[in-house]
Amino acid sequence: MQRLTLFVILAIASIGASAQSVGVKNYIQQVAAGWTTDAKKALPDLLIDSPDDPGVMFLHAALIDDAKKASPMLERIVEAYPKSEWADDALARLVIMTATKSESDRARKYFVTMRDQYSQSELLPLVYDVMRSTVGAPAPSEKTTVTPAKKVETAEPAKASSAKPYTIVLKKGATKKDADALTEAMKKKRMPAKTAADTDANKFIVRVGDYATDADAQKELDYVRTICKCKATVEKR
Repeated sequence: MQRLTLFVILAIASIGASAQSVGVKNYIQQVAAGWTTDAKKALPDLLIDSPDDPGVMFLHAALIDDAKKASPMLERIVEAYPKSEWADDALARLVIMTATKSESDRARKYFVTMRDQYSQSELLPLVYDVMRSTVGAPAPSEKTTVTPAKKVETAEPAKASSAKPYTIVLKKGATKKDADALTEAMKKKRMPAKTAADTDANKFIVRVGDYATDADAQKELDYVRTICKCKATVEKR
């Protein structure tokens, strides 16, 4: 209940002044109100069409109940898209999640980063009150080392495969018939599955997605496992 209440406050505070896609905002608002059905149905398509969109990442994180799994997505928004309208929302959620779990050091670091980088955010008074009532708010003079924003590189089309060598493998060592059947089943669930030749002769694998780093693929792994209901793994091609 506490998690839902805090998310409702964050979502309502941020949606009104945002310039993000109306569709994504609507889904975020629905999730904040406790209605996740439409958002869960739309998320696979959104992840296929706009996997690096901060709004889509925020929605994805909002649909994950486990804070440990949602945190990396929120941190990625802050690090890779610091000028996004969702960056302060992501930091606010990180502050609240860590402060309410009494993770004092992490909460204070997130809060100081938010205070220094997003001093005009409408969410700052809210997270300040959360800090005061939980782990204690840092003094105005307290500073922290802020991780530089990661540069988001856009690979040229001809170099796409080499720039994104990681993938999520759903099945290995399958016959062509079985691999194709699983690929088609996953496509019906709006997952970008592909059948590819395995290292073993006459065997095939079924994989989903292309990722630049192992960490990027790991962030999507739990979601893919949920959809395929299988023991998917991250591998480098």
